[in-house]
Amino acid sequence: MISYQPLFNTLKKKGMKISDLRGDILNSKTIAKINRGESVNLTTIEKLCLRLDVDVEDIISIEKQ
Repeated sequence: MISYQPLFNTLKKKGMKISDLRGDILNSKTIAKINRGESVNLTTIEKLCLRLDVDVEDIISIEKQ
């Protein structure tokens, strides 16, 4: 299962909210998917990494069930 908790932790460290990325690299549907823990495409993950200047591990993690 994909977890976006690392993304929320990264945003908090940077003094940001996910809504700060709306229009910049995320649309409202993608933000909703992230908030629900649904998958997004790798291009979106790449854009988040580049925009926030972090590694993929700072955006997502895989939780074993």
